[in-house]
Order: sequence, then structure tokens, then C-alpha cells
Amino acid sequence: MTGVNANAFRAAAEKANSKLNRFRASSLEPIFAQLGAGFSVMLTDDKKAKVQEAICFVPHAKQQKYAAALQILKAAGFVIGGRPCKPTMHFQSFREGAYTYVGLDTGGQRMTATLSPGSLHHVFDLKWESSTGNMDSLKTCWTREHIRFRSSPQAAPFNSAMGAVMKFHWGETNGAQFGYGRDDHSIKPPQLVCRTPYVSGSCIAEQWYQYSFDGQNWINLPGAAYLIHKGIRLSKGAFVFFFKKTNWAPHNTKGFNFDAEYPLDGPLTNARAPDQQFNRTSGTVKQVSDYGKLVSRK
Repeated sequence: MTGVNANAFRAAAEKANSKLNRFRASSLEPIFAQLGAGFSVMLTDDKKAKVQEAICFVPHAKQQKYAAALQILKAAGFVIGGRPCKPTMHFQSFREGAYTYVGLDTGGQRMTATLSPGSLHHVFDLKWESSTGNMDSLKTCWTREHIRFRSSPQAAPFNSAMGAVMKFHWGETNGAQFGYGRDDHSIKPPQLVCRTPYVSGSCIAEQWYQYSFDGQNWINLPGAAYLIHKGIRLSKGAFVFFFKKTNWAPHNTKGFNFDAEYPLDGPLTNARAPDQQFNRTSGTVKQVSDYGKLVSRK
């Protein structure tokens, strides 16, 4: 439970604006509604979260105007600033080559993955605005992505060349003021990771972008939920590998659909050395269509 002197908060706000709520609702009204009145208002975790959310949506100029009042809330443990809002996903580029990725497992331990002998590398940016209207209010706001597979990545139509981790975090960063987070999705050459004979099927991962005020307690960013599909399907009578990323309704109702497919040649008969590329040149920047077919990038 968190204790707040709601009366002192209102008094300090009225001192900054003697006409508070007289002609129109103040930007502080959602906070007043959550706090109520009293010298020691005790807040449950749920109520505290609602107060923090209301603070985040006080416009930056108003946060400056009511700084003394908000300082009372800050002393009670609340963060005065903003959070990312209005997230949108944007496909940026396609690359191929050997890349190393660093993230955290579910225990918070550093994990490193290198996709070798090369990978199909799809690059996205999640872009956002600031809830206060001022991007500098996000300078101390953390962001990351959380991934959870619905089934084992090594289950059919894939094999043990795929990773076995079911849940992890990527891209943990302090400072969201630049308004975007880089979001990389890659997979080893399909002939390496797919079982033979080829069969239709897919592995789906749930992705949430999250934010945090302290780098310890994480909150799902509303509207920043996506599904990542990797699998094999029939296309014009032939098996192809496909990579697809879509919005995840009902958590995210803003339509997004990126869909690319790649031809499946015959299975490999000899394993490649770790440093040997799979008929590609490491580091080159190519369009998806150079290797396969871009079905949709909406």
C-alpha cells in the first residue's frame, strides 16, 4: 500500500491555479478522481498504477505549472514524466548474413545468440510518441520487447537447429526519447532448420513491447502487441518458408501485416562450417525479393 496526502496535493495545485476546475476540467482531474480526499489516502497496487498512468498523461507544460503539487506525489514514490504511447510498427529493411543478438532470459541472465551460417534478417522499428507531448519526458523511461512462443520452436515443421528457449527479452534500453526501438527478427537458412520431408505448419510467438520507470518493473505498452509467424506453407503448389508479423488483436487493433516467403530447395546433405555462409555474402543489404517474395508489408 502507498500513502498519499491527497488534501495537500489538491491544495498545492490550487495555489498554482486559483481558478482550478472553475471553467473547465483540469488536466489533474483524473489524478484527483483516483486519489479522492484525505490526509493519508492508502492506495492499492491497482489504484497506484492508475494514478501513475494519469500522471503520465498530464501535458508537459502542465507538469511544469503544477510542479510543486506533483512533487508531493513524487515524494510518495510516483514518477513525474511520461511514457511511450501511440505505437506503430514499420518495416525498415531486409539483410542477410551472420548476426549476434544479446538479450535476457526469463531469469534476467544475459543470453547471446549468433545465427550461423547466416540468417534472413528482417528489420523493423516500433515508433512511439510521448504521453506528455514532450519527448524529453521519456529520457529515463526504459523499453524492451518480451517474446513468448506458443509452442516449442523445435517442433514440426522445424528441427533442433532452431533455438529451444520459449520466453525471453530483447532490446532492454534506458531512454525512450528518440521515439523508436529497433526490432530485429531473423532465422537461419530454412533448409537448415526445417524438417524433411517438408510439411505445412508454423510456430507462433507473442511479442509485447514493454516500458519501465526503473528498469525493474515492466508494463506492457498498450497497443504494442504483435504475433510473429515462422513456418512452411504451400504456395502455387510448392512448399515455401514464410515469415510473417501481424498485429495481435484484441491487444492491438491497428492493422499491420508483413509477410515474406522464400523458396525451399532440397534439404542439405552436408552440414556447413560455422563460418561458411549459405550461398550468401555476409553483411550485404538486399531486398526480400532478391531471395524470395514479399507478399505484404502493410
